Amino acid sequence: MDKIRFFKQYILSGSVFITGIIVSVVIHTLVLENKSNQSDIAFKALASNCANAIVEGFSHTLFAIESVGALYGSSQNISFSQFDAFVTPLLERFPTITALSWVPLVNHNEREDFERTARQLFPGFRITESDEQNEIVNSTTRQIYFPVYFIRPYEGNEAAQGFDLYSNPVRRAAIDHASDSTKTTSTARLRLVQENGDQHSVLIIHPVFHHSISAKDQRKLMGVASAVYRIGDGVEKALSHVHSDGLNIWLFDRSSEPDKQFLYLHTPEDQETKKEEMETMLADNTRKYVHEFKLGERNFELILTPASDYFTLDEGYDIWLPLILGLGFTSLLAAYLSLIRRRSQELAAGQQVLEQQINERVNAEKKLREANQSLEELSRKDHVMGLANRRYFDEHLQNEWLRATRDGTSLSLLIGDVDFFKAYNDTYGHVAGDKCLQIIAKILSDVVDRPGDLPARYGGEEIAVILPSTSEAGAYKIAESIRLAIAEMALPHEQSPIAKVVSMSIGCGTALPKQGSSMENFIRAVDDALYCAKQKGRNQTVVAE
Repeated sequence: MDKIRFFKQYILSGSVFITGIIVSVVIHTLVLENKSNQSDIAFKALASNCANAIVEGFSHTLFAIESVGALYGSSQNISFSQFDAFVTPLLERFPTITALSWVPLVNHNEREDFERTARQLFPGFRITESDEQNEIVNSTTRQIYFPVYFIRPYEGNEAAQGFDLYSNPVRRAAIDHASDSTKTTSTARLRLVQENGDQHSVLIIHPVFHHSISAKDQRKLMGVASAVYRIGDGVEKALSHVHSDGLNIWLFDRSSEPDKQFLYLHTPEDQETKKEEMETMLADNTRKYVHEFKLGERNFELILTPASDYFTLDEGYDIWLPLILGLGFTSLLAAYLSLIRRRSQELAAGQQVLEQQINERVNAEKKLREANQSLEELSRKDHVMGLANRRYFDEHLQNEWLRATRDGTSLSLLIGDVDFFKAYNDTYGHVAGDKCLQIIAKILSDVVDRPGDLPARYGGEEIAVILPSTSEAGAYKIAESIRLAIAEMALPHEQSPIAKVVSMSIGCGTALPKQGSSMENFIRAVDDALYCAKQKGRNQTVVAE
């Protein structure tokens, strides 16, 4: 009996001991996984927040330069005081931008007159370039120049004023691409002529074209608006509003050649590591957060990794304590399990708090995206007429042309011009002129009421209406409705030789787009119809062939 009792006690003790080992090992593994998950979540949340802050800084630069482009797109005669009053609030609002400037296109035969006129505003102004020793010298003779004319802030950027962007291959390539594509373009990395440090920079180039009723001059480049983004300063200013301790942040331009892709490296303040060592760490680090984005037709990439001694698993006594206790006396097993249960509850509560913080950050990012969307919608509207602006009109027409090509449907376009509107402005003033355009915009919105139709300000006193899936007869009917409604409002225009009220001439056209057909030819045909309407006496609609 004693042997049987001893055997049972041995089996029971062994079973309890083995059970204790199994339970201890399982709990030890769970604690390790939980701590590792917490570390991963904390790293990804911090990396996402920093990446979004940096991308937002670039987005602000893009918005600011397109705003300057819209300023020059609205008028060909912007004074320096108007430029200064427009860009100063943008620079105050978006501190990541180093400088904003206006860069006109100057032909060689205009150079002498241009420099003489510029010196009346800026004594000593001249068109310059960099020689082989990076010294600023007078620009050599070229067919065309793109000198920096207006620039803000001026302090720190004195050397840039008068510098011919077309004298530098990187800048010239960006200007040519922007002119050909009519889109905002970013340069590859470059060194600024006013750079005193060792930072890479990029220029954001936005093309500005002359607005003319003539199809021949419709795409004539007037100049470019330029924004300077000094990479190091811009990234650090963007990160100054967020917590970035514990992160190494690389920024690359993936559209450049491999040896010219690196733009900037951010490291914690207490970490002094050479760039070569950091590149080795980047290649070896398995924990990475990658964020890709586009800027001015170029592909950029942010790579974020934990710095040394950050986000590492703390293998303290609390991880090994369950295993040690599991090998102890069986009489302490119940107390031990109770302790682990409480510990698990604390970890679950911490996990819940962490998840709540993540949800709050996700909601904040959602609100930021919504705010950016609202800002984008505002940037698509003309501030005078309240209609779509030229930029959004071009995008919408391109999309509708592709849709009509795909679906085999028709697409109609109206282009209208207020008759003798310059005389109207000269007689009644620009405030009355803006009021007249707003009344016409209201008429357009009332007449053109289908969800897919888009009335837009085409330029100056010109309007345009995109009419998807609309026949030629239907488009003509809408054009006439607009023209007659404008005439019926009987807004006085004493200087009009064809009527004593405001009137409009309209060109109307309908196309059945096919693969390979030219949207530009279609626009040109409608524009020619508008020109024909004016030649025939104005205040009428002419249908393009």
